[in-house]
Amino acid sequence: MFIPFLTPVLQKFRQKANQISLRTILSVPFILQMSATVSLVGYASFRNGQQAVHDLAFQLRNELIARINQQLQTYISIPHAMNRLNANALTEGEIDFVSDQRVNQFLQQLKIISFVNGVYCAQQQTGNFIGVSRTKNWGSFELMISNSSTNYQMHLYALDVRADRMYFLRELEPYDPRLRPWYRTAQSSGQASWSQIYFDFTTQLLTLTASVPAYSLDGKNFLGVCGADVLLSEELRQFLKRLDIGEAGQAFIIERSGKLVSSSTDDPLTLKIRDQVKRLDASQSENLLVRETTNYLKNYYGNLQFIKRPQQLDFLIENERQFIQVLPFRDGRGLDWLIVLVLPEADFMAQIHANNRITLILCLLAIGVTIIISLLTARWISYPILQLSQASQAIAQGDLQQTVASEKIRELNTLATSFNTMSQQLQESFLALEQTNEELEKRVKERTAELSKEKEKSEQLLLNILPQPIAEQLKNGERSIASAMEEVTILFADIVGFTPMSAAIPPIQLVNLLNQIFSHFDQLAEQYGLEKIKTIGDAYMVVGGLPLPRKDHAEAIANMALDMQAVMTQFKSQSTFSQLQGQGQFQIRIGINTGSVVAGVIGIKKFIYDLWGDAVNIASRMESSGEAGRIQVTEATYKLLKDQYQFEPRGVISVKGRGEMKTYWLLDRRF
Repeated sequence: MFIPFLTPVLQKFRQKANQISLRTILSVPFILQMSATVSLVGYASFRNGQQAVHDLAFQLRNELIARINQQLQTYISIPHAMNRLNANALTEGEIDFVSDQRVNQFLQQLKIISFVNGVYCAQQQTGNFIGVSRTKNWGSFELMISNSSTNYQMHLYALDVRADRMYFLRELEPYDPRLRPWYRTAQSSGQASWSQIYFDFTTQLLTLTASVPAYSLDGKNFLGVCGADVLLSEELRQFLKRLDIGEAGQAFIIERSGKLVSSSTDDPLTLKIRDQVKRLDASQSENLLVRETTNYLKNYYGNLQFIKRPQQLDFLIENERQFIQVLPFRDGRGLDWLIVLVLPEADFMAQIHANNRITLILCLLAIGVTIIISLLTARWISYPILQLSQASQAIAQGDLQQTVASEKIRELNTLATSFNTMSQQLQESFLALEQTNEELEKRVKERTAELSKEKEKSEQLLLNILPQPIAEQLKNGERSIASAMEEVTILFADIVGFTPMSAAIPPIQLVNLLNQIFSHFDQLAEQYGLEKIKTIGDAYMVVGGLPLPRKDHAEAIANMALDMQAVMTQFKSQSTFSQLQGQGQFQIRIGINTGSVVAGVIGIKKFIYDLWGDAVNIASRMESSGEAGRIQVTEATYKLLKDQYQFEPRGVISVKGRGEMKTYWLLDRRF
């Protein structure tokens, strides 16, 4: 019905097109359309806004309070699950309160659960106590132990990654766990329990302890209590902060006494009065929403103890409406908290339009009218713009030979002239750029090829010196590279008779012979996936199980040792070698041992990957105390290989620095 009215107006615009700017032609119709649309939208929003706010607030409160409740249920169940696992170990007698057994389980639990500050167990009969807690810097762990050997003083020790003691940290005051509230609570209730929130005596952080009693297998004897310290404030605070509670909404958890447990604000949970630090009451919070909401609940119910069921309320703060959702939280183990969610009405005003059907219908009607008018206007001015667009696309695709015709509209005519000038300039610029780019690309390709070759050479040289994982660490900038391996197998080999021969034949011939032998040994090491450590003169050292652990390190070393003997046999049959037989005995002597070592790279120049430890020394002794042409192994290696290989007992021999040791001769494979 608007078209007959608009047609004369559009005809007058066409007659005066040469005198009217493009901005005028496009802006006047759109301004009229948008003004009408905004007026209609505002009218509809005014009528339906309040109802939309209440509906959205109701849904959002229910969703957020359910998420907080679910997270809190998961949060409080984990410490009790850990305690049950440790209590079972205490019942089974697997926890040694003197020699630190089961400490690794405590350590792994702390690594997995970030909000648990300490895990420990105490014994009823002796009062012994053992556990693991985080240090103050939060990056390492310490062993807590109190027993007769410490005179029941609390001793703290630093722990390494394997839960082994490294060094003594400090001594604390006498500690009897049986007198602690967490112990007595679990003992008296006979079930999993929570302590009151308190300040931890070492970290001074707000802590809540979950504890569970442990009984004998028949359930008659009380053995002790296992506990876990939970840092409530930061973990819950971070979760509450991540909730989408609007721009100013807040969520917080309080006890029935009104004390804050956690909140989504950055306000402190403690209050320092003189020299004492006390917990902060929610009604004393620096946050306006938290403080006023708590005061309102106390005034409305008279006492927070009277809130037994979920509640939805609203009240005013500085003449602004606030929506409250309160959910009682109980777990049956002693926790009795209130989860409170407060949302300002102002946070929902921006979302009213998305929930209003009438607004959507009116917007669609306004858009429809706008489209009709726009089509009529665009039909007149679209053709020259389309030509300009097509020419621009052609230039973007690489066809720079483009021009457009001049138009009657002043702005379009100016734009067409500028476009033609720009097209000509682009043609000239691209021609110059192509010549420059061709020259630059040629230089870059040449330089890249040179750099690639040099990089391949340097990386190959580094891999010939160091194992690939170690080389990668060095390339990544690590200065100190060291690792402790629980079980590896080391082989030392020495060519017997090499020294007398070096004095009887030319040096070049001697070095060539040694190079041939060791090259075969290197091929064997690569074949079995072993790591060659070094050669010293006519001695050869190789290890299995480094730098990456492997289960068959002993078998791989044994196979290489037998193949090394075969290599020496092949060399004896050669004519070049037979000429040297008169120079004396020329056989290989091999020693093998299995044990733990420390491996790493030291120094800043001429890197070498080396091993240290008693196992290395014993392997060297096995070689030096062996016999030419034979393979001597220690009892540790023998136990790993006895089912797959043939051995001959040598008996007990005296080993320098180790005393008497039982050794064996490795003869051959069984299959």
